[in-house]
Amino acid sequence: MSTFSQYWLRQGLLGGPSDVHNVPYADGGKAWIASGGQSAGAHSWSRPDDETVINLGPLLNAPDTLAQIDRLVGSQVSRTSALMAQSRFYWQLPYYSQDPARHGAWDMLLRLYFEFRIGSEWYCSDASGEISYFIVPYLDSAGHLGAYVDGWSHNYSGGGPFCTGGINDALNSSVPKGIGLLHGLLGSELALLADASFSSVYLLPGNGNRSHADTSENADIDAAIAAIP
Repeated sequence: MSTFSQYWLRQGLLGGPSDVHNVPYADGGKAWIASGGQSAGAHSWSRPDDETVINLGPLLNAPDTLAQIDRLVGSQVSRTSALMAQSRFYWQLPYYSQDPARHGAWDMLLRLYFEFRIGSEWYCSDASGEISYFIVPYLDSAGHLGAYVDGWSHNYSGGGPFCTGGINDALNSSVPKGIGLLHGLLGSELALLADASFSSVYLLPGNGNRSHADTSENADIDAAIAAIP
């Protein structure tokens, strides 16, 4: 029996708290659309029984992964949150305007990110913000699932009036070093599916649960990769 998943997003496209309705239906049957109540956007998928789902939250926040991230960003940068995952359309990415033809504007990518803080000298304010990496999941010519890091960004507030130049230098030096780590992390996880071939891959807001019940999730902090044969 397939599942029709509906995500009613309260704050906008692919972001914020969401009401999730999973409706089972038989092949060739019908699934009813639930009322979204107060919502700013909606997202839905028809999900067959043989779907494979990778919930990224537990994978990203394994203790050894967090320790590697902390070593990578260096002593100047303190991670102040868990690692979070979010689905984003390409046009929503900060570097979209630099290369708008790289992907389709409505192609969905994964944003993996965490919050940070940098202490400054006494004559400057501390800086706090987010470090983000953007991931493209794909199927190769044999239908094997893969993923690569498409880009990165950082944004912050603080550091004034004199320290923003040094903060930018520190972030521009340390953030790209996380690309190799994420390539390895995604590669090791997807290697578990090396013998499987798929026909389609897509992203789901939240943890990708299929339970036939109404639940609430936060699409800002978790996302799942799903694939079907």
